[in-house]
Parts: sequence; C-alpha cells; structure tokens
Amino acid sequence: MTTECIHGLDIARCDLCSPRTPPPTAGGVAAPGTRARRAPAKKRSTSSLTSAKPATVDAGARRIFHITHRQNVAAILAAGRLLSETAGAAPVVDISASDNREVRREVRVGADDSSATVASHVPFFLAPNAFLWDRLRGRETDIRLAPEAHTTPTSDFVLFVSTVRSAGEHAVIADGDAADPTTRFFSLAESSGKMPRRLTDEEDAVRDAELLVPDEFPFTSVTLIGVANDKVRAEVRAALAEHSFNQKVSVYPPWFLPSQL
Repeated sequence: MTTECIHGLDIARCDLCSPRTPPPTAGGVAAPGTRARRAPAKKRSTSSLTSAKPATVDAGARRIFHITHRQNVAAILAAGRLLSETAGAAPVVDISASDNREVRREVRVGADDSSATVASHVPFFLAPNAFLWDRLRGRETDIRLAPEAHTTPTSDFVLFVSTVRSAGEHAVIADGDAADPTTRFFSLAESSGKMPRRLTDEEDAVRDAELLVPDEFPFTSVTLIGVANDKVRAEVRAALAEHSFNQKVSVYPPWFLPSQL
C-alpha cells in the first residue's frame, strides 16, 4: 500500500522524507549527470510505434509531470484543461525554442502520414528530475529551450502532477525526446496500458522519456501541484479557488533546485 508523505509524494520517492545518498565516483565525489544534446533535426520522414515487450507491472499508478510557467496557470484554469499546441495552447511564457516547436509540428507519432504530430499532444515527463527539466534548473544549454528559459528563475515554474492511468489509453510514450529522429513511440492502447520494460528498469530512460496525451488533458485529472515556495503556492491557490478547483498545492523545493546527480 502506497503511503504519501506531508509533501504529497510517495514517501519512498520523497528526497526530504527518504533522503538518498548519491553514488560516489572512483574519487569519492558524486559526478554530475551529463546527457548528450540533440542535434537540430530537420524532419523525420518515418516513425513507428515500437513493439518492444511491455513490462508486466501496473504502470497506471506512475506519476506524470507537466511543467509550465506560473503566468500560464490562469489561462489553463480558465480553459479547465491543458491544451496541445494544435488544440490552441497559447502560453504567456513559452520556454520552448521556436525551432523545436517547428520540428514537433512535423514529427508524427504513428506509422503513416495521416497520424497525429507530436505538437497535437500535451507533453508530460515521467519523472520530476527529467533531463530537460534538470538542464533548465542548472541553466545548461539545450536546443529545445528558448534562450530566455535559461534566465528564468525556476521558482517561477509549477509542476502539474497526475498519473499514467489518467492520461487514457490513447496516450503515447516516447522513449526519448519526441522530436529526435531516433526516438520510438509506444502506444498504451496496444499494450493494455503497460509500458516498455526499459522504462521500468532503467532510470536514465525514464528521465529521458515523454508521455504524450492527444489534444487535451482535463485539469480535474491533475492531482497535485508542486511549487517552489509559499509565495507561489498562495498565488496558485487563489487562482484555483477563483475557478472552483481544489487540487492540493505543495511546496517542494527539491523539484526546483539544480540537480546534484
């Protein structure tokens, strides 16, 4: 039975309630995580849903995370849902590079030219320490991020938290950056909601992956909102009350500090 801590997290996954000791390097000092940056992609001509063997675990309970700037919260609440770009999302503060958005409008998640594009999906991470979010927190260069993203305080962001099950059977797992030519897509509808075993067994794979929800994601399916400090929590709570939402808002600094792993 899963037990939540005071921060609204599974207690075993909470870095404050269940602190982890970083593995040492040969010299006794934890090595910072590194990850290759994606080279600019022009256009991927083909893509297909992978037939990788799914893990025989209940992936539905896995948490998913959508990151947005606090200035975008009002429009999301007014719409009552998170929207994909093609469904009308118009963020006040957009941290995605224009070239990256263009590629995501071209890349298709299915095997034929009639399938939906990445841009027609609402993106989520499968971990609160996803590599792209880590780079933004650490102010590292990444071609997916707009230049201004690297100067925006991470305390200005919020994390909307839900579960894979809430994403629905039409959600698609990308086993890496969804716009990268080497990324494979995995349809939850074709696997009874199960996920590729790689995303269960390999921590780096989980931190690299995306979950894509077609068109829109109802805000009622958001179960928790993570923020960096009390000021942002008060702001988000006021906005929720204005739109008759009552999701839990938790201050959880580890999600917003530069990663040490």
